[in-house]
Amino acid sequence: MRTLIPETRVHGNPRAAKANLLRRGGQTTVARAVIAASVLGLSACSPEKPAQGVVGYVSGFAGFISAEEPRAAVVGENTLSAGGTAADAAVAMAATLTVTMPSRAGWMGGGVCLARQPKDKSVQVYAFMPEALPGGGFAPGMPRGIYALHAASGVLRWEQILTSAENIARFGQPVSRAFARDLQTLGSPTALGAEVRPAFTRPDGALLREGDNMLQLRTASVLTSLRIKGAGDAYSGGIAALIAQANPDRAEERRAALRAYAVKKLDPITVDVENETAFFPPAPFAGAQAAAAWASAAKAEQVGPARAVASAPTIEGATGFTVVDRGGMAVSCVLTMGQLFGAGAADGPTGMLAYSPAGGDADTRAMMPMIVSNKYVKDLRVAAAGAGATAIADVLDFAVRGRVLKQNARAASDAVAKAGEAGSRVTGVVCPDGAPANVANCTLADDPRSAGISRAVGIDKSESGLGALIR
Repeated sequence: MRTLIPETRVHGNPRAAKANLLRRGGQTTVARAVIAASVLGLSACSPEKPAQGVVGYVSGFAGFISAEEPRAAVVGENTLSAGGTAADAAVAMAATLTVTMPSRAGWMGGGVCLARQPKDKSVQVYAFMPEALPGGGFAPGMPRGIYALHAASGVLRWEQILTSAENIARFGQPVSRAFARDLQTLGSPTALGAEVRPAFTRPDGALLREGDNMLQLRTASVLTSLRIKGAGDAYSGGIAALIAQANPDRAEERRAALRAYAVKKLDPITVDVENETAFFPPAPFAGAQAAAAWASAAKAEQVGPARAVASAPTIEGATGFTVVDRGGMAVSCVLTMGQLFGAGAADGPTGMLAYSPAGGDADTRAMMPMIVSNKYVKDLRVAAAGAGATAIADVLDFAVRGRVLKQNARAASDAVAKAGEAGSRVTGVVCPDGAPANVANCTLADDPRSAGISRAVGIDKSESGLGALIR
């Protein structure tokens, strides 16, 4: 049985754990001791290479991670280190964000991802926005959305990938600066419904602050069901029954609509500029507009046409992240709860924060993943994700600066932050010489408007962006 062990250290020599200790029932006690030692930060010395699924399985470069929330980024790093693909890491990060950043990502919410396949270099769009249910509320998009991504490109077991998020929800995690800022935006605990308020408040009734321990037992329960029973539990199982019963008079109609919910696997909108192809999500997202603006900006070698794209209404209920693995697979995702903290109240008997759309096309205009690759050698050049009112302009600006103007990702991100709306974010990776062949020259950055992190897993990055592979 392969075990994905929670790990807090990301760089340097990995802590080893003998995965085969779980193969024999008589060794259960020893196995638990080894796992406990790893979690507590102790080393389990072994000359054997860790099995796939164990942190440290990958020696040397494992990939890139860029996210707005640090704990989700660490979970993604551990997944890559354990031998997971970018799809595995993206699923692990999405699941973790429902716990560590529930203001912007949740199981009752949705999202959109671009996934670049390393074998044929094709790009697939996974669109999984919530859909209205008879009698009110929405069919969630997140469970089937990330399950579809995992089914297509994952190598680790679904149960392994969700375990870290489940443990964080059940046993608690200090509130990050990123989430603390969202809590401050609420202003008062009364902005949250009585059913969800206890998870986000201190014993004295005030909102949680940075560093406070946050327990989410209801979310942990949902994660347990999804881990054991699969994503289908949200559409035809126990979770679906709770969603349906939110309106008992129309429960049967709601059950039928939940069963019918399907992830939309779409072809991306593409645009070629010289030797490169840029990929964007199609309608209902603003990919066509983004593609036209990219063509103008890239050909003019100026950010002006990129920044000229109209903003969405001010909206902060979305978060993005980018993952690239050692094989060249790239996944850029933007997740959403619609408005910040969604509806601010529980979705009926589920106890989970309900999705609440911002209205019109505001939600989809606040979500823009983007990928750029060379159309001949077909290596990755840029992967980015924009979230917020200026998501489209920000992600295009970042890509123009990184790819056309030859700025490193940090300089590009700093410039974008000054030009964009304060509540928007962009995360991304820029590889001027292509990935995976020349990853040492890639640069990456999280947005200075956020409090996230960007990491190169197994590669030591310097200020200039050059790096040496760690062996």
